Amino acid sequence: MSVPKYSIIPKPRKYEAFEDTYTVTCQTAVLCVPEFKKAGVYLSNFLKTDKNAGDGAIKFKTDSSVPAEFYRLKINKDGITVSASDERGAFYGAVTLKIMLLQSKDGTGKAVLNSAEIFDGPRYSHRGAMLDESRHFFGKEAVKRLLDEMAMLKLNKFHWHLSDDQGYRIESEVFPLLNEISSKRKYEFLGGDKLLGFMKASGEEYFHYYKKSEIREIVEYADSLCIDIIPEIDMPGHTVALIAAYNELSCRKNGCEPLCENGITEEILCAGQEKTYEFCEKLLAEVCELFPYKYFHLGGDEASRGFKIYEKECPECQKVMNENNLKDGAQLQELFVNRINAILKKYGKRAIEWNDGIGDITDKDITCHYWINRSRGWLKKQASIRKFIVSPVSHFYFDMSYARIPLKKIYNFDPVKAGLAGLEDRVIGTEFETWTEWITDENAVQFSVFPRIYAMAENAWTEFENRNYRDFYRRLEFFKSYMRAKNINYSRVEKGSYKAKNRTSYSLGKFGSEYKLSEKLKEKEQK
Repeated sequence: MSVPKYSIIPKPRKYEAFEDTYTVTCQTAVLCVPEFKKAGVYLSNFLKTDKNAGDGAIKFKTDSSVPAEFYRLKINKDGITVSASDERGAFYGAVTLKIMLLQSKDGTGKAVLNSAEIFDGPRYSHRGAMLDESRHFFGKEAVKRLLDEMAMLKLNKFHWHLSDDQGYRIESEVFPLLNEISSKRKYEFLGGDKLLGFMKASGEEYFHYYKKSEIREIVEYADSLCIDIIPEIDMPGHTVALIAAYNELSCRKNGCEPLCENGITEEILCAGQEKTYEFCEKLLAEVCELFPYKYFHLGGDEASRGFKIYEKECPECQKVMNENNLKDGAQLQELFVNRINAILKKYGKRAIEWNDGIGDITDKDITCHYWINRSRGWLKKQASIRKFIVSPVSHFYFDMSYARIPLKKIYNFDPVKAGLAGLEDRVIGTEFETWTEWITDENAVQFSVFPRIYAMAENAWTEFENRNYRDFYRRLEFFKSYMRAKNINYSRVEKGSYKAKNRTSYSLGKFGSEYKLSEKLKEKEQK
């Protein structure tokens, strides 16, 4: 047995390397059972396999003894076999084989693979990436490119943030004003809040949303890569864009327009009137039809500034609070979310909510998306009744600077560090978040995400005891050459060793000092 030759991220559970070889060409047939078609198509498209190929074979086989999402990959002088019990396991085997083939090309259209046996499967069932397209919009081709790279790293959940104070990005035939008004704001570039007041709103009018046909195309594309899409429509807070089109949905009933600033507002959906729930049901029915996956993200974060409106200004909300013996606006939000959860169930969906919207009366079947610190007592209580997705702002918010969240910090994260010691079995997965207040184009998205996505992917896939940062960083060298070949604008300041002067903890995209430094380092690299 020899030392493993190939740099694979995320790191497999078991990898044995041997001395003999097998050569793959475009004449090498890819044979698979019908239920593993996605894996076969994925690999054939990469190899550009001749449809009349018959030289040897790469075989995908069913094996009921292999756990779900796991695969067994065997390469020897006689051929290649990928065994799995389900579609996703077979697909992940195809991904690993593709990574090995990329490192085995000899320039003549052939790839000579060293023999190996790999047995592999994920640590978590939810391995996610979030992109915010409410603040800035990137379009379907940019989303597809991100999905391609997610698939290469065996990430399987794309959390798509499509509605917030600054814009609503889904075509609506039921509520056309959501596009005429809510999908449009006065300026492209957003201004700062009190923390970031040095930036001012600027640029041309910003008017974007996805046609339903585009969303269906993206959903189908993601499915071909074994990626589920989880849409998010944030409510009851972060709803200024919705209220701009339908003022009657708010407690105050006064006019507003989609924000051109960042920050948290008081504006909130009225939780005391039936017309709000009627609107939400019609809207969610329309959106749910576009997304077949069972989960739907309700947001629910940063609504607390609206609670004083519930408690002191809105007679309808006060009436509901009295009728239900609710102690404050926070519990009224919980009641609101429970009613929306009931609506989602009618359409076959399960709700996810950010943790600051979850309390004692929140429905137990709502998954908690943990992003901001809560007390140990709160965590223990909530983990006893619901599942968690973990995305701490301290480790997985990729809109933050590399100085604040470098690769090693992401790589070494464990739920214990988020206060979940002893509660790890309640965690179904991790996810990175790319908020785009300051990230204005695809190059800036790539700068923020790459290469941090590699550290996060290995964190989500590979068991903690099987990880080693130094080994990971060595394997990352191949993926840097891969990113250069694919023209991915990855950050050259990923180690946090460059002391760029940041006025804020955010990366600020192309407006930020780290981005500018990375561009200079890239220029030097190309000389």
